[in-house]
Amino acid sequence: MAELDLMEACSVLSSIGTLALAVTAWYQIRRDTKLIFVPMVVIDDFAWSGGNLVAQIRNYGTGPALDIKMWRMEGQDAASIAPLVDGRQVTGLHLAPAEAKRVVLTAHPPCREQARAMVPAEIRMRYHSVRGRTYEGRTRIPQELRTALVQHGLGQADGGLPE
Repeated sequence: MAELDLMEACSVLSSIGTLALAVTAWYQIRRDTKLIFVPMVVIDDFAWSGGNLVAQIRNYGTGPALDIKMWRMEGQDAASIAPLVDGRQVTGLHLAPAEAKRVVLTAHPPCREQARAMVPAEIRMRYHSVRGRTYEGRTRIPQELRTALVQHGLGQADGGLPE
């Protein structure tokens, strides 16, 4: 095996250093990209509006929240919530960074008792980022909203969320 002179040894060490620098830069860029696109969906407020329980949800993260799914939780039991936004059911609920939407959680129950029975103890959400990561969140519904009388009919007060 041939021995390396000083110039060849320096060239090999320089190549190894360049490779190490490239791997480190690649890792840092990849980590920073993951941190840039992180959604954080939170339910800000709940209210009764038109006999329905409505939630104000907002994305406080730095990336879009895609395909938001929600479930009503009672203990270990989960029931899917079909989101109603602006009076119509949406197949895919998405939130851009800093975007907020009003989502109907209970849809037009025929009587007060049934409306109260439809209000869960907590809401569970699952959504994805543009990088393919899955996030989950849970929000407890305040006890006073679960036990409040749901008012129907014309001329009665309505505790809606601010627009």
